[in-house]
Amino acid sequence: MSSLLVILIVLVCLLLVGAPVMFAVGFAGFIYFIIAPDMWSSVGIYAHKFFTGMDSFVFLCIPLFMLAGDLMSQSGMMNDIVRFAQLLVGRFRGGLAYVNVVNSMIFGGISGSAMADISGIGRIEIEMMKKAGYTPEFSAALTAVSAVQGPIIPPSIPMVIFASVTNVSVGALFFGGALPGVLIGASQMVVIAMMAKRRAFPKSDERYTFKEAIQIFLSAFWSLLMPIIVLGGILLGAFTATEAAAMAAGYALIISYLVYKKMSLASFYQCLMNSLKTTASIYLIVAFSVVLGWIFAVEGVPQLLGDWVKDWNLSPNMVLLMINIFLLINGCFMSDSVTLILFAPILTPLVTQLGIHPIHFGVVMVVNVMLGLITPPYGFAFYLAASISNTKLRSLVIEAVPFIIAAIAVLFLITYVPQFVLFVPTMLGLVK
Repeated sequence: MSSLLVILIVLVCLLLVGAPVMFAVGFAGFIYFIIAPDMWSSVGIYAHKFFTGMDSFVFLCIPLFMLAGDLMSQSGMMNDIVRFAQLLVGRFRGGLAYVNVVNSMIFGGISGSAMADISGIGRIEIEMMKKAGYTPEFSAALTAVSAVQGPIIPPSIPMVIFASVTNVSVGALFFGGALPGVLIGASQMVVIAMMAKRRAFPKSDERYTFKEAIQIFLSAFWSLLMPIIVLGGILLGAFTATEAAAMAAGYALIISYLVYKKMSLASFYQCLMNSLKTTASIYLIVAFSVVLGWIFAVEGVPQLLGDWVKDWNLSPNMVLLMINIFLLINGCFMSDSVTLILFAPILTPLVTQLGIHPIHFGVVMVVNVMLGLITPPYGFAFYLAASISNTKLRSLVIEAVPFIIAAIAVLFLITYVPQFVLFVPTMLGLVK
């Protein structure tokens, strides 16, 4: 146990001084084989766990969903999504702020990645809002916080990771995240509505004829069809989540080339390279995290937590509260992938023993780690939004505080009312 304490201290210290996440996790895991008694002779396990950690068919979802999002961004489909969102909510005071949230809801059904949302459609949203009179700080902050819906509304890369390390149904997790994702978006709209009059947000006077509305819908139709194909195929049993990701990428490529006619060989190559670089980073984090997760299992951390819960006679609600607090604090310093791979295999058996459904807990955990993207000092979504908007990080974080509070309120709502998560998958027959 003293060896485990040392590697945890090393990991936290490296993260605090700003070391790359993959280096911090990888080095902390390697330290274990040096300091733990009789473990240096078994150092080959490090390489074995590193490679087997990436060897999962489900993980193929990650590059394929990312490629689908990149292809749609490159083809110009995002402009049609923005116009469709403007048609729906753009006429209200603060309309472009609502449009930002709705865009993230729609794009969440395409890429499954918050970072893809910010880097892909975020630039368009921020520029539109700035031109309409919103401050750059508010525009960037809203873009960052609305993007956390992306990996909650299906499909979801973090849910793929959770499912792979806990052996639960990816499809059930996808549909379980649908309603919580919408609730987070709705909470953000409530915050915008409360700000709109006080801050005198601009109101669009643009009106659309019925013919124009139909044209806008038809232009966005191909983009809106993608999540229906992905989720419908999974629900009907036509293909697995990994096959659904391949279908999404293939569909995006065909539509980009045949319908939008903006996909050249050079732009397709660029999309492949973007997806490759991002995937390589995620896979390295996954591989090193699997090593660290194995160390936790060897040191008996799951059993230790189970005994501690029994000794203190903690109720399921109290355990969930403590887990939420731990994950929210952990999210300030650790990435979503690392958190899921390290703690999902430890915490999921613990909560299921207490009668908590693993799909319910999986969605709660994913929402937790997504909030880590907008909780400083880690808050990588803030760094990306600040970078593309040329704003100061501090100002952006201050603007985001009301939205963070609203998102945490939704987190605790779905934590203690499981039906917000389980209703849709139960209705579809995915969970019992």
